[in-house]
Amino acid sequence: MTRRTLLRILLGATSLLVVAGIALFAWLKLAPRRVPPGQQPLAVFDASSFKAAFNAGEGSVRILALLSPT
Repeated sequence: MTRRTLLRILLGATSLLVVAGIALFAWLKLAPRRVPPGQQPLAVFDASSFKAAFNAGEGSVRILALLSPT
């Protein structure tokens, strides 16, 4: 292979990876968030609602668990 052919292949592969990355980012940000039928809807907590929910359990044991998928 010539140097020019290798550069074209490298440029094509890089372009493909960039486009795939942009598509994945857009899908993750714009995809609708749905839950299966029968499941409660997803809850969105901002700082004030989380603080209020946490403080509502005053006088009892409260556990804060941070879970990560990785």
